[in-house]
Amino acid sequence: MNQNVLVAAAALAAAAVLAGCGGSSNASHALNGGGTSCANPSPATVMNETLTDDIPTDFDPSANPQPQTTIAFSVLLPSRCPGERFPLVLHSHGYGGSRLTSEAANGDLKPNDPLFASMDELAQALPFHGYVVISFDERGHGQSKDANARIIDPAAETQDARAILDWAYDHAAQLQLVTEPDSGIPKDLKVGTIGGSYGGGYQLTLAALDPRVDAIVPIATWHDLLYSLLPGDGVKLSFDGLLCLEASINQVANTPLVQTLCNTVGVQGPLADDMRTRADLVNAVGLPTAQPRPVAESELIPFFYTHGMGYFRAQQLAGQSWGSPPYAGASPPLRKIPALFFQGNRDVLFNLTEAYWNWRYFSENGGDARLISTEGGHMNPLANQSEGNADCGGVVGVNAALAWFDHYLKGKDTPDYAALPKLCISVADTVGAPNVPAVGVTLDRFPVGSLSGTGAVPAQLPTLSADVPLTATGPVFVPVATIHGSGQVLAGAPTLGSLTVTPGTGALPLHGINALVGVGIVRGGNTILVDDQVTAFTAGDHHDNRNVSEDSRILLPAVGERLQDGDQVGLLFYPQHIQYAAVVSAAGLSGATGIVSLLAGQPIPPITSALNPVLGIPYDNPYSVTASDVELPIFIPGQYPGSALTQPAN
Repeated sequence: MNQNVLVAAAALAAAAVLAGCGGSSNASHALNGGGTSCANPSPATVMNETLTDDIPTDFDPSANPQPQTTIAFSVLLPSRCPGERFPLVLHSHGYGGSRLTSEAANGDLKPNDPLFASMDELAQALPFHGYVVISFDERGHGQSKDANARIIDPAAETQDARAILDWAYDHAAQLQLVTEPDSGIPKDLKVGTIGGSYGGGYQLTLAALDPRVDAIVPIATWHDLLYSLLPGDGVKLSFDGLLCLEASINQVANTPLVQTLCNTVGVQGPLADDMRTRADLVNAVGLPTAQPRPVAESELIPFFYTHGMGYFRAQQLAGQSWGSPPYAGASPPLRKIPALFFQGNRDVLFNLTEAYWNWRYFSENGGDARLISTEGGHMNPLANQSEGNADCGGVVGVNAALAWFDHYLKGKDTPDYAALPKLCISVADTVGAPNVPAVGVTLDRFPVGSLSGTGAVPAQLPTLSADVPLTATGPVFVPVATIHGSGQVLAGAPTLGSLTVTPGTGALPLHGINALVGVGIVRGGNTILVDDQVTAFTAGDHHDNRNVSEDSRILLPAVGERLQDGDQVGLLFYPQHIQYAAVVSAAGLSGATGIVSLLAGQPIPPITSALNPVLGIPYDNPYSVTASDVELPIFIPGQYPGSALTQPAN
């Protein structure tokens, strides 16, 4: 999944232990710190390789699967002296993307570039910092297209990544990698992982199932794909369509289940605009005419649910295995894995609450987990979003990522590592983002719901109701709190005890109804949708995040914003929103313009949102809502325990 539509943002590195650490047979060799120490080192180079593993090309009989899969990858080698050993960093790309095949010109990092791009550039620069990088094409992508993409299936993509680690160990002498033969783990290496979106998703299941992984840096990725794509059982049509468009442009070889979904909700889906709810979607993909084949709900839901940490955590809490038989012999609980998460406040595919859930899971199992929120991530070009960098106030993201690997893979501490907080939430202004002053709040714990104690500003409403009529042209605002004084921030996950959605007068029976809910600020007569975040909730009663077994209340997307005296803060209820409107082809329509993919600068066929008035497509979505226990996380940084404002030094 990439910047515009899932381009992997990636690369960060992992490294080796200090010489002699752990009784390794590498004890007599020097661990490289980024500079060569001999007169005539071997030059930096890139090796393009393939391997064939014993994982089928698909598990879908209709795809005519073959018993083995070939994976293409590139090895980015640093300049090397005899006897030096290097940690390995494994990198992969986003959905619709492909691997890195070249190194950077030098070791300079680029913190001012957008989140995804800066992390890929970091991966390409890692050889200059004493790391070997392997970047690989996920199955169905790039030059690994003899197999079908299964959206980071633990039984497929995860096993491909394990095979690459096996290959690296078998070639450790040639690549001058640090091995750990005395760890008790077969074919053990000192290895870290990095990548964004799809390239972040692969890291989580790999770290859970392969004990060789020593540190991870997932960027803008998911916790539970059902929540990502069907929050509140509403279909996130806009980004779903953009993902399918990206896959089509880059000729991703999808497993038939995924291709049927794309043929239904993507640009090629003639009735995509009627796919408002999970029920609408299930009915459409289950039709006998669905292509390339019908998909039943009993297959669709487990396919996505089992491919993320939401499933892994639920199985662990229930005392159940992660697989049958367990994938790779691994079983709960999750290991103590150092994890540095980056997630965008304004990411409209994988929001900040998903990163909170991931951070919580890795933290509660005893691992050193950190979370940095940014103004980057998955931006919707149809909503005129643009991506910010990897920073959170004064925390420079690319520097933090490099420091993370230096610490956990080389045993080397730096000022950037020492300054890395447990949590940092960006509270940069929504209006004008990302071209606004950088500011963040560092914290010891993640704020959820209304807070109490020193520095807390209670913000809650026992009950709430709103009507969004068929004639509504803008959002309905319901205030929860009025801000008095300065220095307060809204930062963390707003919560609802319950939400009931009822179809309103004039609702048509062609499709379901979605309440479209966001956190809003009314300031000086202007209404601000905080961090561009909107969540859909289908008709009926909601008491938690449907499809996510995480909490006994509803968590809205986590946000961050500085508040001003006189602000009214509350909830917004939209009659329609571009994030939940279909992407349609606009070729030949007057007034429609094309967009440019950030994936390689190539033109994308002219597309637009179904809400574009040029198309004249009606959007009927009247509804009423009632909610209980509405709570917003508002506090004063510096007074609330463990919190402080952070801004760039200059």
